[in-house]
Amino acid sequence: MNNIYKIVAFTSISALFAFISMKLQSTFVDKFAENILALLTTLFAINIASSTLIAGKLREIQEKTGYPFIKTKKSLKGSFYEQIIFIGLAFIFGLIRESKYLLTIFEADYFKLVCDSVLFFAFFSYLDIIRDIGKSLFDLLEFDEKE
Repeated sequence: MNNIYKIVAFTSISALFAFISMKLQSTFVDKFAENILALLTTLFAINIASSTLIAGKLREIQEKTGYPFIKTKKSLKGSFYEQIIFIGLAFIFGLIRESKYLLTIFEADYFKLVCDSVLFFAFFSYLDIIRDIGKSLFDLLEFDEKE
């Protein structure tokens, strides 16, 4: 249920940001759309390094305690796939956002609004993944076997 709340919240915030940007006629979203793939792939590389550190620490704790960490490992694997999906979404919507053909078929402002909302959604979701991985990393670094 928590994931549904996140999806609704991120969708709402993303649509709001895209709408405000459209109404203010800001060029921020254009620059953001140009750079989002580079940003997301860089964050993906950082997250892979962090996840590797987490996996190593989990293995160390598992060897000492015998606890299998099945849910945690499954969650790490799931976040890896989520990040790839968000990069794919950003690629697709960044591509169609710039399509002159689609802009003539659909009403241009609202078409860009949808595309920009998806790009913001991918970014906010990535931020949540970073927060989650960071929290996990610090929790593991503070792990005390005696507790």
